[in-house]
Amino acid sequence: MITRVFRILLSVATLSMLLPLTAMAQTSPDDPAIQAAKEKTAVVFDLGRMFGYLQTLENEHPQLALTVAQLQKVYVVMETIRATKRLEPNLADELLTRIEDTILTPSQLTEVDQIAITKLNDREASGTTQNSGSGGGQITSYTAGGPFNPMLDSTKTIGKDFGAYFKLVSKKLGK
Repeated sequence: MITRVFRILLSVATLSMLLPLTAMAQTSPDDPAIQAAKEKTAVVFDLGRMFGYLQTLENEHPQLALTVAQLQKVYVVMETIRATKRLEPNLADELLTRIEDTILTPSQLTEVDQIAITKLNDREASGTTQNSGSGGGQITSYTAGGPFNPMLDSTKTIGKDFGAYFKLVSKKLGK
């Protein structure tokens, strides 16, 4: 349960960093629909960031690398994401919970949390968000009922990280 609390704190911290950036968005920063959508979709961005954290875990902590059985389960989650044009927050929460509660070991989860904290601190120190939660046009598309899946946007960090990790997992599984 500590991870759920951490996820909420991470989301709140990310959203609070984004508030000054909303003034630059095309939509009014005071638009309640946009603010509500950002809060609602925060879990989608949390899920997306998870794959960057897992990539870091693989690269920097090989002793905690996922087993083949874990990778197979993660692959199924990633295939679900790849097949989803509009990733709703409920599905994102379900998939993230599956990764945290049934795929990762407690040691892996603890290390992923540490990676997340480090990356958040780095973003705060540099004053950037690395496109990690604002979603800009994606949020506008979400509020309009259009496609919304940041993991499929290879022009953004979250999409690049997802794609790189998917490629790694596929290679390790021989797919």
